[in-house]
Amino acid sequence: MYKLINFAVKLMEKQNMQDPKLLPSQNPEINPSQNPEINPDQNPDINSSQNPDINPTQNPNWKQNQWDLFEETILWSNLNEDQRAMCKRYLKSL
Repeated sequence: MYKLINFAVKLMEKQNMQDPKLLPSQNPEINPSQNPEINPDQNPDINSSQNPDINPTQNPNWKQNQWDLFEETILWSNLNEDQRAMCKRYLKSL
């Protein structure tokens, strides 16, 4: 989940320059280092080493389970459709 969240944050930083509220570096709500809900190190539910449902070595459906959790994060509601599709492709590539 860390990789997916990190990818989404970097994507938002790169593509959302015109809107500071959609930049994780400018908005603590969508910045994993400032929001424990989307920080895998602080939230065991989205930490693949602590949540066997999203752990690649413990669950064959880990990608779908990570995607389902990702859709519930604050990041999801701040991504546009193209960015969501890019995140989906990224997760499939892992």
